[in-house]
Amino acid sequence: AVGVGWDRLVDSFLEKNKDATITQEQIDEFQKDRRISFYNNFFIADISFFTRPPASTFLDVIDQSNLIYTQRTGDLVIHSTVVRLLLPPKKIHWFRDFAYEHMTLCTKPQCGFGVVKGCPQNGGFSRGVGTYTDDEWSAITLDMKQKAQYDKKVVDVRVDKPDRLCELMIRGNTYIGAKDVRMCLKRKERCYPYLKQFLDENEAAE
Repeated sequence: AVGVGWDRLVDSFLEKNKDATITQEQIDEFQKDRRISFYNNFFIADISFFTRPPASTFLDVIDQSNLIYTQRTGDLVIHSTVVRLLLPPKKIHWFRDFAYEHMTLCTKPQCGFGVVKGCPQNGGFSRGVGTYTDDEWSAITLDMKQKAQYDKKVVDVRVDKPDRLCELMIRGNTYIGAKDVRMCLKRKERCYPYLKQFLDENEAAE
């Protein structure tokens, strides 16, 4: 979650700490798409980066804003913004060689419009580079879809209408079977402009 006031807070920090970021180029790259984030819970980090300025200054500003408590501004947007603005790409390693699942199933009778118990609520499952063959990946995603479709049948189909939205999300791969990590090497993909900086130019797809 980002929350109301997050973008304003970031802009205010940048204005008051003009020398904090590495280069203006990094700011410009960040401004192109602020929502590009590192979507996993696997990190190897030098803690000293976060405990000294400018990162510690930025984190103090975030803490004092209370957005974490009042707007549910989450760890995803916080650590991604800090790293993107305050670390040069050459100091960031992009792990791409493992599959990663980060998916939440609804456990309440309903979790928002069209999402009933047992239905994927958020997240996805991404294939890492070299982890599964196409046939293996198809079998995995099919199995996950079938399980979700089965688990979510908690409504009385004789009375209630089928959960069309959930069915569409499952069928359309919106949650289950998220895009391959390799997709971020294609120029047309939203994640390409930023993540290409982590790779040698000869790795980037034309």
